[in-house]
Amino acid sequence: MQNEKICSSCGIRLTGNGITFFKCPNCGQYEVGRCYNCRDQSVKYVCKKCGFTGP
Repeated sequence: MQNEKICSSCGIRLTGNGITFFKCPNCGQYEVGRCYNCRDQSVKYVCKKCGFTGP
């Protein structure tokens, strides 16, 4: 599926409870998606637009 949402940290498909989406806190343009496990463990993500790294 082309518009499938994936976790910005681990790359799994985002479905179910505990997922979240938000705009990059640095550039505000890229949508970051996070799965429950990566959020819980504070796994880093990188914005594909500006390179910002977040927890």
